[in-house]
Amino acid sequence: MGSGVVRPLVNSAETALTAAAFLYWPWDQAITSSLPVALVFAALSCVIRPTSAALWLCAGLVLLFAQPRAHCVARTMYIVKWTLVVGLPAVAFMLLIDRLGYKRWVFPPYQFYLFNVHEGLATWFGESPPLYHLYVSMPILFTSMLPFVLHGAYLAFARGKTAVGPAVVAVAAMFVFSMVPHMEYRFLYPLLPIGFMYAAVSINSLVGARSGNLEKRPPKNSGNAGARIKGRRLWSTRSIVAYLLVTNVPASLYLNLVHQRGVIDAMAYLRAEAQSGHVEDIGFLMPCHSTPYYSHLHQPVPMWFLSCEPPLEKSALATHYWEANDFELDPVGFMHRIFDDGKGKASDVVNLRYGPGETRRKPSHLVLYECMAKRIHQELVALGYGECASFFNSHFNGDARRKGDVVVYCRPPTTA
Repeated sequence: MGSGVVRPLVNSAETALTAAAFLYWPWDQAITSSLPVALVFAALSCVIRPTSAALWLCAGLVLLFAQPRAHCVARTMYIVKWTLVVGLPAVAFMLLIDRLGYKRWVFPPYQFYLFNVHEGLATWFGESPPLYHLYVSMPILFTSMLPFVLHGAYLAFARGKTAVGPAVVAVAAMFVFSMVPHMEYRFLYPLLPIGFMYAAVSINSLVGARSGNLEKRPPKNSGNAGARIKGRRLWSTRSIVAYLLVTNVPASLYLNLVHQRGVIDAMAYLRAEAQSGHVEDIGFLMPCHSTPYYSHLHQPVPMWFLSCEPPLEKSALATHYWEANDFELDPVGFMHRIFDDGKGKASDVVNLRYGPGETRRKPSHLVLYECMAKRIHQELVALGYGECASFFNSHFNGDARRKGDVVVYCRPPTTA
């Protein structure tokens, strides 16, 4: 989690709002006075990420069906009333924000349904096995804390309906998120507060567990020293904290400071070069979105990367063109097709965008992974480029297209 939450900021904000909503959520169904506050945080999480509605639909259904029979109708009306009072303004607010941003009226949940469910285009970003969240997302999110999460959930089942409510919501939400073919572990970030709660229950029970009933201290010189051992705690707070630190801190430091750091170092290098006036424009011959963009460059330098936009209709999947795939299959041919004779002048537009496959001038700097650089080095030299910097990126990578260092090629600046 320490290396994941910092990356997709919208998922992190959604998780924080979800945690606040869970704090006020009436898990004890007989007490619903805090429901309006919980719904406000839940509505905010849905505004910034509409797919969060799936989680709150599960939580709402559990709240309705698990409530006590006494005053059931009045309590249901109270829940529905506050859901409408908070939900309708939130939907109106979301529509207004999107109207200002898109310059037209859109309803993101419906667009999500069309793209991911009706057209099934989520598979463009990769198709996951049905149990992906169970054996990939959960271990990644909770790491060495997962045994405590499972043990805490087991203890909750033994304690009764109120304690098991969050687990039912989590399982139901995980099932809903698993219905979309494309899955990522970040989609389950909102379930982190529930998992941490059950981990705390587990740790608290383990720290309080003892090997046996305390016995009276035997008289001195009685020879019954074994009786003094009985009653010692099976686990101590110090041992559990040490276990969690040893199993998480080194991995977190490695993933945050070492693993895939080359893409950050390369952007820092390009920023320094741009500040010195040595960069005219930059092209990224990498799988799309491999590096940060203007958030790290902070300079008015035109940049472009290989396109990878999905089609808008399922019928176009077989014929849809995307530069990242074209370049991977035929990198030399791709460069001959898109690069002009190099006599053009860099555009004054900061966010230079080319359509897929459009001809463009040869940029002053190209960024690519080492595995691709080895394939096209001679062609880059023929185009006038030379390697000007290389940055370590990772010791391992599951994507064969991203293996090796991050290499920056540059060529002499053009003259006006």
